[in-house]
Amino acid sequence: MKKAILSALLGLAIVISCEKKQEENLTNESTKTEQNTSEEKASEAQEKSDEHKEGAKLELNNGAKWTMNVEMKPFLNDMETQLNAYNAQSGDYNKLGNNLSATNDNLIKSCTIKGTPHDVLHSWLAPHMKEIEKLKKADNREKANKIVDELKESMVKYHEYFN
Repeated sequence: MKKAILSALLGLAIVISCEKKQEENLTNESTKTEQNTSEEKASEAQEKSDEHKEGAKLELNNGAKWTMNVEMKPFLNDMETQLNAYNAQSGDYNKLGNNLSATNDNLIKSCTIKGTPHDVLHSWLAPHMKEIEKLKKADNREKANKIVDELKESMVKYHEYFN
């Protein structure tokens, strides 16, 4: 149940931090959401996330990489550093998952991108966040290491589309 609430809150954080226009709507929705059960909260957050990422595909900006805002770059670099420093044989994958999640929360809070660049970034970030959540839930090293590999591939993909 805690994980469902955390997922709901994470989804809401994305919308709040990235879409200032929606702040008024989120305030109203937040009030309404507080009255729902925790399962309804998770469902609504997932629906918002799906609506949010539907508008854009992960693609280049007319053949060029999208420009990432300066405020977000340190958190993206930190995520990549954490992934590259992880030792597949002896690393604490639970700690890595929690650290990546915290870094991702800061990334989301620092988001000031608007419009199409924001939507394209979200089309990369949403699957990346799902992998972080899977890592946090991993119950053995083998699963965790596969997820870490997926996250590393996700960072490679990030660099293909953003600078």
